Amino acid sequence: MNFFTGFRHPTPLDPLLDPVPSGRIPPPKRSEGEAFALMQALRPVEPAAVRSDGSMMLLDDPIEQWLLWEEQANLVGFRTSTHPIPIEVAAVPREKVSVRIATWPPAEILSRFVRADRVLFPRHPLNQDRSVKFSDLPAAERWVCRYTSSRTLVVVQPRERALFSLKLATDRPHPDFHQPEKTRMREEVSDALVWVDLISRIDGLLGADPNLLVVKEVMGVLVPRTETAYLVRDLRAFQDGHHYLPALSIPWVGRQIARARGESFEAFWGRHYAEAVGRAKARFFVRYGLQYETPNPQNVLVQLDARLRPTGAIVLRDLGDANCATDARSSAEWPWTVLRHDLRPETKNSFWAFAEAGDHSVDPATLEGWYVRHDRAYFEELAKSFPLAAPAPGVGDLVAHWSKALRGAKGKSAAMDGFAALLHRPLLAAG
Repeated sequence: MNFFTGFRHPTPLDPLLDPVPSGRIPPPKRSEGEAFALMQALRPVEPAAVRSDGSMMLLDDPIEQWLLWEEQANLVGFRTSTHPIPIEVAAVPREKVSVRIATWPPAEILSRFVRADRVLFPRHPLNQDRSVKFSDLPAAERWVCRYTSSRTLVVVQPRERALFSLKLATDRPHPDFHQPEKTRMREEVSDALVWVDLISRIDGLLGADPNLLVVKEVMGVLVPRTETAYLVRDLRAFQDGHHYLPALSIPWVGRQIARARGESFEAFWGRHYAEAVGRAKARFFVRYGLQYETPNPQNVLVQLDARLRPTGAIVLRDLGDANCATDARSSAEWPWTVLRHDLRPETKNSFWAFAEAGDHSVDPATLEGWYVRHDRAYFEELAKSFPLAAPAPGVGDLVAHWSKALRGAKGKSAAMDGFAALLHRPLLAAG
């Protein structure tokens, strides 16, 4: 294991993360003789208090570290057990479901679900709503999972295989919280797969952006004429050796990370989160013509290297929450050409709950400064991408400016000029 110690001035010979020869700390284990009750998730547990001015333990295994942050370094009501959760998986006749596959399906993941004339149908361990189809079928398999959010579980075994997660229907996202609308997933599944295909098309035109990583859905399984459905997400990118810090964990562990880099919490995360997420949301819009309905910290992760230094890459997930603001769906030769809906940076939403973290809360003055840095990075990215539509100095309402400037004939010219530069394509080629 490694210990992420308190502040020390870094030097090449004095690493901030000191290896300790005793090996990796595993997640908590069951007591001897303790058995998991199938389909009964353990209740959320709150770990011993972590002082923001203390040291932070870092696991050697980046996947385990990411899962631990997801499970514990967040709002008390969102915390879940670090124990693996076994879930039941039914085998359903293929003609009973509609299997929708993205344009780039990784066979290793798809083979876990599609088995000759059967399709496997995992069930959320907390669901009590029998209107969710196949709730009463016997389990054909049991998969070992870990929670990353109330409806999303990562299948963690066998570890050597491709990593993926499931987003499942449940009327109880938390043990004591009844939310029947969470069983209705048809529209979300359909939208997410449309956006995956759109992103694949545009990445084929522009190439990948190494600083904007989008978690993509591999497939969706829907039950015709019902609201029952589930999503499968490809998480192989999380197996690249980097650490991935959920943005919602910043109030809990961000101070230790900043201190070890010799910076203040406000300055460090103002640069590596506030500005970075503003820039990432702008790039998501610029490239794909999409924007999130609720780009909250649960949908954002920060990529870190082995010494917890931000790499500059931001991860966006939960594509079902995205909306198309442009004509990207009907474009073919260009990513998109014209804006159809107003821009929505949703600045404060990306810092949701940062002020509600108890002793770890981010103070109002810091948040206000981060909002400013977020917006500056967001609008600077737009101006860099579409210089013909950039505002004159001193324009006050930048959302209104850009929402108008990218519409109509002038907006189309500005968008195509920006993409022509990226594609190294003469603008006249647009006809």
